[in-house]
Amino acid sequence: MLKIFSVIIFLMAGFIFLRPREEFPKTFPQFTTVDLYGNVITNKIFEGKITAILLWTTNSSPCIEVLKNLDVNLPQNFQIIGLIGDKNFDAAQIKKFSSILQLQVNDDFAPLLTKIKVVPTVIFIDKQGNLIESPQFVSDSKFIREELIRLSELNLPKVKTLRLLQEKFF
Repeated sequence: MLKIFSVIIFLMAGFIFLRPREEFPKTFPQFTTVDLYGNVITNKIFEGKITAILLWTTNSSPCIEVLKNLDVNLPQNFQIIGLIGDKNFDAAQIKKFSSILQLQVNDDFAPLLTKIKVVPTVIFIDKQGNLIESPQFVSDSKFIREELIRLSELNLPKVKTLRLLQEKFF
């Protein structure tokens, strides 16, 4: 009986620890969407800037708290973009956070967003539209600013090393 129990525990542990990790795309999906004012926005928004995309929903208290405390006074080569995760969003709620560009979600984002399970989540994008890191749950708005600055300070060899690590482990 003890042997059977040991084998079951061993198999369960193997299943938990050896299952494949969620694969995130290496680049942000090609998209065409609109902001709150009807302006058409595409992937060209990433050119020349390191971007933090904050996926959030209007009915989530943690999302609202992160947005309330978000420091949008960033150097010129950074940007923070809000991606509204609910299709039937509260427009009045969103207008409170109009200091950052707010984009409406559509099916173009599905290759990435279907893999994200919680909000608020931040996705860091480089100047060419590549994911720098896997999407991360964020509960503190200071993290976004600090991470943007850290990522900008990486020199080219470090970025290449980071990408190689991501390709191997993410």
